[in-house]
Amino acid sequence: MLFETGNQIPNEYWSIFEKSPGGISLATDPYCTKIFHNAKASSMLRISSGCNFSHSASESPNVKVYRDGIELEPEEMPMQRSGSQQVEVREEVLEFVWEDDHRLVSVWNSSPILNQRGDVLGVVASSEDITKYVLRERQVRTDKTILEKIIDEKVEEYAQLRNEITRLDRLSLVAQMAASISHEVRNPITTVRGFLQLMQQSKTPNHHNYYDLIISELDRANEIIGNFLSLAKHNDPQECEEQDLLATFQAVMPILEADALMMGKRIKFIPAQVSRLSFNAKEIQQVLINLVRNSLEASEKGACVTISLFESVVQLGFSVKDEGKGIPPHILKKLGTPFLTTKENGTGLGLSICFDIARRHDAEIKIQSDERGSTFHFIFNKSDKP
Repeated sequence: MLFETGNQIPNEYWSIFEKSPGGISLATDPYCTKIFHNAKASSMLRISSGCNFSHSASESPNVKVYRDGIELEPEEMPMQRSGSQQVEVREEVLEFVWEDDHRLVSVWNSSPILNQRGDVLGVVASSEDITKYVLRERQVRTDKTILEKIIDEKVEEYAQLRNEITRLDRLSLVAQMAASISHEVRNPITTVRGFLQLMQQSKTPNHHNYYDLIISELDRANEIIGNFLSLAKHNDPQECEEQDLLATFQAVMPILEADALMMGKRIKFIPAQVSRLSFNAKEIQQVLINLVRNSLEASEKGACVTISLFESVVQLGFSVKDEGKGIPPHILKKLGTPFLTTKENGTGLGLSICFDIARRHDAEIKIQSDERGSTFHFIFNKSDKP
């Protein structure tokens, strides 16, 4: 093997070159058009020992070379830079990629070979295969990313579970309160209301407005107590039977349409024939009424609240969509918590009842909300359908 000057490599040097345990490559010209590799480097580069393997050759190998993920041109490679710029290149990591997606990651060091006058005769380089270490490091990074994602998901699940436990604890507390005081309070209220109705029949017209106001407020208190009693039943088994969800909704549509008409708003019902499933009709009707009344109260006059039924392969349910201003994010994530309300005269119990009924039916309530309005989805799990 000759340099361009005609100086031949002595056999003993060639033997050292060939049998070196590390990868050694030798360019016989400053432009690295011919680069020969010893047995170790040839094995790494998937060629026969002593063969030319140079990206600067007229017939360059069909192998792409990357540094830090960027594909290199021939003149950017370590040996070529050493030859053209007369510089030493140290610890440069290159990744070789073959057409069959075989990959080699190796560390290169290269130096120019100079004669006594300082002219570049060629370039010598050493290389070390670090593929298994790099691939292992990449796998570790990938596993770390996957693990971090799993941890984040579990942390979020834990936070949701903690919020659910807190919500259920509050519901349990409310139920205990309701069970102990609701009946005791309702009885005297009923008595007072009855006497007020008798007094209202008197001939003192100036007091009629007062009586109307008192009766209205008593009815309001009675409604709140009714909500408490609904929560108090959350531990009681409710009878469910297989029935038609569409027929269940049609039975209460006149009530909802009357509510909307009184408020100067509209109800749009999009019926669909869905599969029969097991549920408690009174409870599901209560959910529908609560959600629709909330949507009506959240909408401007003249707006429309849309009720629709839906069914897919694994899910079946209904949705209630309004045209309100949406629910603030800090309120949205707490919906269903007892006494949480944005209404001036609200108790925050209506949605708590809805969430509790969903839990008893092994269903879930999902909420979508933005500045254009909110949609409540009540979703049954069809896999549990008898």
